[in-house]
Amino acid sequence: MAWGAFVLAFAFEFGGIYTLKQPLSVRGYYAAVAILLIITAFVLQKVVRDNDEDNYLREQNHHHRKRNTSAFTFLSWVGFLLAILFEFVGLTTLEEPLYVVGYYAIAAAFLIVTSLVLQKTIRDNEEDKITNGTYEG
Repeated sequence: MAWGAFVLAFAFEFGGIYTLKQPLSVRGYYAAVAILLIITAFVLQKVVRDNDEDNYLREQNHHHRKRNTSAFTFLSWVGFLLAILFEFVGLTTLEEPLYVVGYYAIAAAFLIVTSLVLQKTIRDNEEDKITNGTYEG
């Protein structure tokens, strides 16, 4: 389901960009921002989860090496917030009716959420393989 939702969100976002009645430079902007949203959502979900797991293990007095530096965590958040800002700026300056702008806002939100869910699902599945002794990677 996570893959299906992500593919659907991707199709909505990029189908809308493809059919947008704007110059190629404008459509390219939206495509680049959509890719940035996907990448930064994946990275941020990973970093937040790593940091939560690291904090839990330290609290349990396990000797565990921190996986992400503070700088990388900061950059992950900044990248994600910039991607959202770029999407917001693009949507507020788009010269289209409100229902078209709304479509892109909903598609972008759907893309962010499905990216977060997909990254979590993939990671959970990989961890389950290791825990169950079926890991082949």
